[in-house]
This record gives sequence, structure tokens and C-alpha cells, in this order.
Amino acid sequence: MSGPAASLKPFGQLEALSASAPWAIFPRKKLDVTYGDIGAGLAACLQLREHQRQEYEQNIANLWDPSGHAMVTLSIRTGFDLLLQTLKLPAGSEVLCSAITIPDMIYVLRYHGLVPVPVDLNPETLAVDVELLKKSITEKTRMLLVAHVFGSRFPLDEALEVARSNDLLVVEDCAQAFMGMQYTGENRADVSMFSFGTIKTATSFGGAIIHVKNSAVLEEMRRREKRYPCRTNLFFFKRLVKYGMLHGISTPAIYGLFLHACRAVGADHDKVITSAIRGFSGGELVSLIQYRPSMALLGLMHRRLTCMDEQYVLQRKSKSERLADAIKDLPNVSIPGYCAEKHYYWLFPVCVPSPKDVVSYMNKHGFDVTSGATQLTYVPRYDERWVYNSAAFKT
Repeated sequence: MSGPAASLKPFGQLEALSASAPWAIFPRKKLDVTYGDIGAGLAACLQLREHQRQEYEQNIANLWDPSGHAMVTLSIRTGFDLLLQTLKLPAGSEVLCSAITIPDMIYVLRYHGLVPVPVDLNPETLAVDVELLKKSITEKTRMLLVAHVFGSRFPLDEALEVARSNDLLVVEDCAQAFMGMQYTGENRADVSMFSFGTIKTATSFGGAIIHVKNSAVLEEMRRREKRYPCRTNLFFFKRLVKYGMLHGISTPAIYGLFLHACRAVGADHDKVITSAIRGFSGGELVSLIQYRPSMALLGLMHRRLTCMDEQYVLQRKSKSERLADAIKDLPNVSIPGYCAEKHYYWLFPVCVPSPKDVVSYMNKHGFDVTSGATQLTYVPRYDERWVYNSAAFKT
């Protein structure tokens, strides 16, 4: 794929100078955004108004799928909640889930009275184990929720075949798998969901696109979403200022000073970073996600999708592949997803016997890695002895 050179983030050509500082530490993650994008978002806060909402939502949805089967929501959680509201699956229905996902998706399932049932992943490809998938289906199973994790994406052919033969809805969570407009969802899946949250590829500091194959389901989701209050441009303005400052800290020289300062005052920089970038906090999750995106967020989303820095993604992939090749044969080291057919390394996980020792060693040598700051978790197995009580959960 040809195109312009990838942007060095956050400060372009000054990044090399920053990295050469004796105290520099390379951060674990840099936001996939430029200050030009942030500036455009700030301008949108001042320029865009509510009467333009339909125009922008339609432009984004049509850009994603000209056939009209997509909608924009505040987050994937928002879209997933709308889907479950619309489907009204019987309480106690089981949803087969990739065994690794984010806790909020499990929360939303349980909020709707549904039972998440984990299906283990193949550690080499991160694909769901089809044989275990078959064994996990019961008369209560209604849905398969597949998560493409760490930036990998696996073919859904076998999973779709199992789902179709058992009359299951297939929902594809692509929050970590977006790499450009060449993949906008598996067209055989019932629902595909993509995130543009803060740490995602092509971030717009929020927003999601939900692709729904069934037109009637999509229209009902849209109808319900229109009843939500709208996030304000002022809310988004504050968000952009906050993340603009955090983005600047991610240059190696400043990030090194930040880590040294945290250590000097006894602060856990892992906790500081995680709390700063968490998308929804400070209340009950469902009450936080039932909003419409601000107009400024829609404006920034449209910009990011039409000015996608695909070379940045390809560069990340190339660097990650070189690192994987360099460490894959080390003793007691494994790389989940190393054999994945499609992998763009949104996250680079490594399994080692002593994570804390590796973290300490890497930190001393100028690289900030972490063993516990990710929001990903395993899905706990449902215990049949526990009687699920949706009403109790909601309180």
C-alpha cells in the first residue's frame, strides 16, 4: 500500500531529539492522533451545532457503509446496550463470549439479564476454539459475541457455520481490530462494532460505528438512541484539552520526567495512567453510556475516517513483527496471537514466567511496559449453582 509517510506522534520530527535525552523513557502507548486533529476537534467545538447532527451522522454512516446499514453511537458499549434493548432476549439466555474481553461488555450482558459463557481462544491465533464453541451451546444459547483482541483478526468462517446451524446471532467486537477502511466488518455477521475511543487506532476520543445487517433491528436501535440526551461540545472541549496535555507527556523526554516524578512521590504511574484514560468512570456504567455523541465528536470522527493515517498502522505492524521475530525463540517466552492471519498489534502481549522482573528490567533500560494496566480480562465461567437475578444486579 502506498501513501504519505506515517506521522511521528506527538511532536513530529522532534521525537528523535526527545528520544535522545539521557532520562528519556519510551511510553507503552502513544495516542494515534496529531495535534492537527486535536486542533480540528477544538474548532469543531466552536463551529458545529445540533441542527447539523443528521447530516454528520449520515455522512459518517454512509462513508462506512453506503448501503445504509451503519449507525454512529457514543461508544461500543452504547451500541451493544441498544442492541440488547432491541432484541429483548429472555432473561437467563446464554451468550457465548470470547474468553478474553473487557469487563464492561460482560457488565452490559448481565445488566440485561443474560449469562455470559466463555469460549477459550487458541493462544497462537487468538481465534475462538470451534470445538469448545460447539460443546458450549445449550438450549439457552442465543448469541455469539466474538472479540478480536490485541489488534488481531481471525476468519469467522467456522464460527459462523456453527452459529448458523444453531440459529445464533453473531456479534463481532472489533474495538481493537480497526486498521483502516479496507475492513469495515464481516458482512456475514449480524452485527459488527468498531471503536474510536481514546487509545484506539484513529482515535476521535470517543465514538463508535455499529454495523447491523437486519434493517428492522437497526431502525429500532436508531429510534431508541434518538431519545438519549446529547453530550455537549463543552464536555468534548474539556476532554480534548485533557488528552492534548496527556498526549504531550507521551514524548520520551517528558514521559521520563513524569515517571521519575511519580517514583519520587511514591505514586503508582500505572494507576495514574489507567485512571486518566479510562473512558467511562464516576458512576453506574449504563447511565454513563446512554448519551448521544457531541457534535464536535462527530466532526472529529468524520475527519479521522477521511484522513486515515494507514501508514502509521502499517509501520506499527512492521515494527511489531520484527520484535516478535527477535524474541519468539527465547526460553519461556510466548506471544499470544503470533500466528494470527491478520495482526496489526494494537497491543503487543508477551507471556513470561516473571512479569514483574521483566517490567523492572525494561523500565531500567528506558522502556515503559506494564503487567497489569490493561482493561482486558477473562470471562468467568458461569456456575450453575448460582441463580442469576437480573433485578438484584441492577440495584
